[in-house]
Amino acid sequence: MRAIILSLWFLLTITVAFEAHAVYHYAVTNFMNPSALYLCTWTLGVTMVTGVILVTTTAFIFAYKIYKLGGGMLPLVFIIPPQLVGVVGAFAIGVIILKMPAFLEFEAHFAWVWYAYFGTQAFSDCALSTVLCIMLAKRRTGFKRSDSLIQTIIQYSINTCLLTSAVSIASNATMPFNFIHIAIAQVLPPLMFNSLLALLNSRDVMRNIHCGQVISIHLSRLRGSSRLPGAAGAGMASSVDDTDIEDQRVVDISADAPKDAAITIKQSGQENKEV
Repeated sequence: MRAIILSLWFLLTITVAFEAHAVYHYAVTNFMNPSALYLCTWTLGVTMVTGVILVTTTAFIFAYKIYKLGGGMLPLVFIIPPQLVGVVGAFAIGVIILKMPAFLEFEAHFAWVWYAYFGTQAFSDCALSTVLCIMLAKRRTGFKRSDSLIQTIIQYSINTCLLTSAVSIASNATMPFNFIHIAIAQVLPPLMFNSLLALLNSRDVMRNIHCGQVISIHLSRLRGSSRLPGAAGAGMASSVDDTDIEDQRVVDISADAPKDAAITIKQSGQENKEV
């Protein structure tokens, strides 16, 4: 994973360098020369290719995470094919720009390729976020700590989808007869890469935030016998049955307590009992 992240970072650096060259060409070299805006520089065509490689690789990493989480192959049908269509579209845009650098000719004959590329990107981002949210929602355990962590990941997935999809849709919406769509399109690759970095870097942060919370377990939900560790230096078996419990009992277990810590059982109307 570190090698992949390093490769993506290097690819993003190259993409930003090509974008800087395009800006320098129009804003510095051809300053006060409006006719230069008629033609597209070759670096803009290259940025479409390097950008789609970065975006597609990031999407594949998210899809692999979903597969490892237990989603199977069916959810990937809504993620991988649109990304492959986007790769073909981006490569086609790059080749067309190199062969036909006039902006007006591109918009007149090949604007549909641009719309198809960013439309499939928006669809793939929404599908990825939807699949991930459904899978996480099905894995709610009923415990406050786990459900809170799942809810945080779901909110992160939705926010990421909204950002990337908004960029793709805005690029299509602003395309006709201006250069705004080109500027918006350049935001998508670094945005996808930063979303991947945020996901990987937030694992330890979320784990530390949710560590140490109290877990409440209703004994009325337990059946059979369970072994409690650390009781008088040896394991102690305790049998719990639904019919023997008249009042609701809750076991408060500190998540960061030592293994030999005692477990306190609190019962309504009775004194605390320590096991």
